[in-house]
Amino acid sequence: MRRRGLLAVLCALSLGACPEEQADPLDPDLLIALSEAGGDGRGEALAGRYVTAAQVLECDCPPRMGVDLCAGGSAQLIGINGPARVEHVDGWLTFEPEVTSLPWSLSGAVDRDRSFILGGISGLAIGLFTVGMYARFDGEFTAAGGLRGSSPIASSASSPTAPSTAAPPTQ
Repeated sequence: MRRRGLLAVLCALSLGACPEEQADPLDPDLLIALSEAGGDGRGEALAGRYVTAAQVLECDCPPRMGVDLCAGGSAQLIGINGPARVEHVDGWLTFEPEVTSLPWSLSGAVDRDRSFILGGISGLAIGLFTVGMYARFDGEFTAAGGLRGSSPIASSASSPTAPSTAAPPTQ
């Protein structure tokens, strides 16, 4: 198993909306399109195990269940500080952290110039709540055998809606 170091994954956590003149990089439709895109980076040479390290640049997340998401709690929750598995097959790339509280992965295109854009939406039901994560990872593989990039991530938590009391339709 190969082990490569990540120079830096820059993580910006936000729950707010982007200004109207700026497209939302975490728009669900955009993330789906990114995760389904393929690039022109042929082969399997970029596959392997990478060790990631994150630095939170911006955060406006309130504490959740006693965890300060801005002070490293988010990195712990989603596993962006630690080993990650990268799969590369003919223009497609998948990035999946190995140690995480919330299982998730990103997928998308990798090009011949070794740049990539990945996207993903994950959700997990925990008791009465659903935790969701919207993420994007734009980066490149370095000549030294690592990768670097930036990753805006947004998380959400919601409780289920009350059961419907409407009568079923009649035939």
